[in-house]
Amino acid sequence: MTRSESYSCRIERDDDGRVTALSVATQDLNGSQRHVRINGYRAIHVAAGVQEVLRAARLRGRELTSTDPIRVDSHLGAHVELILRAVKPLRRVDRISIIAEGVAAMSREEAAYWHAQIERRNGLRALRLLFGEGVKR
Repeated sequence: MTRSESYSCRIERDDDGRVTALSVATQDLNGSQRHVRINGYRAIHVAAGVQEVLRAARLRGRELTSTDPIRVDSHLGAHVELILRAVKPLRRVDRISIIAEGVAAMSREEAAYWHAQIERRNGLRALRLLFGEGVKR
């Protein structure tokens, strides 16, 4: 049996069904935990990309609309975490949308590579530069 990181994604919605927040909770092999959450206008502009990534993994219907956390495999969880971490500090809607769409369109291997790179000193900055965001926030 192999061990891997454990990921759970949560899509929070208001009473009308609109996305209000997105989050990913991770427990790594050492037992330490990470949590990334975006809400407000960032969540609205990132929701389509996150849902597209989840749909590509054949998650549908009740799983995507449920208030319960969605347990996902390590590749899928890393892809969603990458989207959220890439846009979290950004303020401009156009940049949020461009980066979220670009990361969502990445292949599984490409997302895994960039997920590993974001732990490095300038990894997130390099990812944003890849999509033409520049260094401004």
